[in-house]
Amino acid sequence: MTEQSVDKKIILADISLLLVALFWGSNFVITKNVLEVIAPFTYLGLRFSVAALLLAIIFWKRLREASAGDYLAGCLIGLFLFSGYGFQTIGLLHTTPANSGFISGMAVVIVPFLYFIIYRQSPGWWAFLGGVLAAVGLYLLSANEYMGFGFGDLLTLVASFLWAFHLIAIALYVRSHDPIVLAVVQIAFTGLASFGAAFLFEPSTALFSHSLSIWGAILYAVIFCTIGSFVTQTIAQRYTPPTHAVLILSTEAVFAGFFSYLFWDEIFTARKLFGAALILAGILFTELRPVIAAKLSIRRAASIRRGLPPFLK
Repeated sequence: MTEQSVDKKIILADISLLLVALFWGSNFVITKNVLEVIAPFTYLGLRFSVAALLLAIIFWKRLREASAGDYLAGCLIGLFLFSGYGFQTIGLLHTTPANSGFISGMAVVIVPFLYFIIYRQSPGWWAFLGGVLAAVGLYLLSANEYMGFGFGDLLTLVASFLWAFHLIAIALYVRSHDPIVLAVVQIAFTGLASFGAAFLFEPSTALFSHSLSIWGAILYAVIFCTIGSFVTQTIAQRYTPPTHAVLILSTEAVFAGFFSYLFWDEIFTARKLFGAALILAGILFTELRPVIAAKLSIRRAASIRRGLPPFLK
């Protein structure tokens, strides 16, 4: 394979991941509009049940051959996914799409600290720096004129912690279980659990009776934000470096802010913009830490072999 063809595949993979981030970011605004006419758990139940059904049709052979342990692990992961989406979606009723997007992205900053609590492994100064930047950014983004946090932002922050546990649960189970089965089962669990919550807490008269625009929004989330993103990420990350994937997918929050400004008339003050930038910086510091650390280790080893001090060329 020539270098030119490799570069072309990397560019195509990067564009594909950028589209994934765009779809994810735009869905915050679409969901905000949908929640004006449909209850949160009803929306989640329809979205994830339809997605699970389509994925089950695509991967039915893998599901048929899966063990009981695969299904159990998928349900445990799905519990965190369902809880995270529940808090985020209800939180979106009480906050803006941009705030929801940036605060949701903080899950990757929270993960190293949860690892430290659970496994007693220090996340390192990179993670602490990322956490401080994100925390200050959260305060600047969310604090109102009375220096208090909005109810919706607090619910979304709880969702970020739940998604951090979700990421840890995936890391725990993915090495010993089929990742495709885990993905399908957790999506199916989220759909069924959401329907259960809808039956308990929401009016059941309009569970399936919705306008074409609502079904269009649900199908948009199913096709582009769930199934499409799942397939695209799986393929694209075979060809693009991890640094590319991290940087590109982190633009989800930026797209959420852009579409919120464009279609939701959200006003961005200098303080909110600075807060959003700090959260994004904290996410990038945390996400890029392993890659940069690996490069520094290689550089250090090369310097030592040449008889130079570790940080000199």
